[in-house]
Amino acid sequence: ILLITALLIIPAASARGFSNTPVQMALLSAGLAVTAVVVGLGASLYQDIPAGPAIVVAAALGFFLTRIPRLRY
Repeated sequence: ILLITALLIIPAASARGFSNTPVQMALLSAGLAVTAVVVGLGASLYQDIPAGPAIVVAAALGFFLTRIPRLRY
């Protein structure tokens, strides 16, 4: 249940700041979710940790990376 909820909420929240239309948000959210799954499964494979929590952590890290303020020169 945690994995399903995380993959519904976290990528959408991450994509919200980068999209202008709902279609852009849906596509970007799907791409972020796929990226989180690939990174999480890779971490699970190489670090011998459970796959579900690794995917959730990868999605959360992606969310926090999108919240870093942009540097202005």
